[in-house]
Amino acid sequence: MNLSKLGSTRAWCLQASPVLICGLERSGTSMLQVALARHPALFDVADVYETFAFAQPAKLLEAPAPTMVKAYLRGRDEAWRAHVQALRAGGPALSEADLVRAFFHFCATEVYPGRQPLEKTPAHVQHLQQALELFPRARVLVCTRDPVSVVASYRKRLAKEQSLGKPRSDWGWLDRSADQLLSHFERISAHLQAAQRRWPEQVFVAPYDWLTDAPEAALREVCAFAGLPWHDAVLRPADVGGRVDELLSQPITRREADDARFVDEATAAQIRQRMAAHRTLWDTPGLVPAPVAAT
Repeated sequence: MNLSKLGSTRAWCLQASPVLICGLERSGTSMLQVALARHPALFDVADVYETFAFAQPAKLLEAPAPTMVKAYLRGRDEAWRAHVQALRAGGPALSEADLVRAFFHFCATEVYPGRQPLEKTPAHVQHLQQALELFPRARVLVCTRDPVSVVASYRKRLAKEQSLGKPRSDWGWLDRSADQLLSHFERISAHLQAAQRRWPEQVFVAPYDWLTDAPEAALREVCAFAGLPWHDAVLRPADVGGRVDELLSQPITRREADDARFVDEATAAQIRQRMAAHRTLWDTPGLVPAPVAAT
């Protein structure tokens, strides 16, 4: 084990200030990541590549690399694996924690030199403890949205993917019942509340309506939270051919989820009733609010 290089990597992680975007799928995480990638201080990630680094660290070393990891590395996946071998220096495999540290350090020095890490994986909302323990100066942006609209958006995207004849491996993650999604929503709330208790100044809720109603004002607040100077590049969309979603090359704007078309009124009422206690947590932009003490 090359303890000197590994020590340098660990020290870098203690001082790094990554901006991590996570939260509800179908709630604007991609839109926010693409906007922030235009900030000159952050990784200029070309599209919405999700690494799952905190959720599935072992996948970072797969060969061939997962498509989105390879894209995030800008095709330097072989160099990345060679870097890990150099850190090991013939010793045991890196721990998952050191593997994640090494991944972001490699990206910051070899792939996006001179820039702060920026990463977007919605599922990382369930791994905030790992992320903030490894990067104690990280800033986490958690995207939320009206739960009825989230369910509608899942169903709308599922219908589109199926109509295109894509295999289940492409759309299986969208095929969830309302009850399954409600349980998922409740778990996300629990993770947010746990993070608030331990890291009250490092987790910021970014509701979809807040971002899309007044994008400049919202992004100014986001940049201030992340410790970034304001730069109006975040408002200027880039026309990047071949995006995962071509709408991401347009200015930030609200996309209607067609709630009534994809969620019947009885199901919508069920969702609203079950999620009523969570709405203050989800709908309030800014640092995660502390739970209201019982009286």
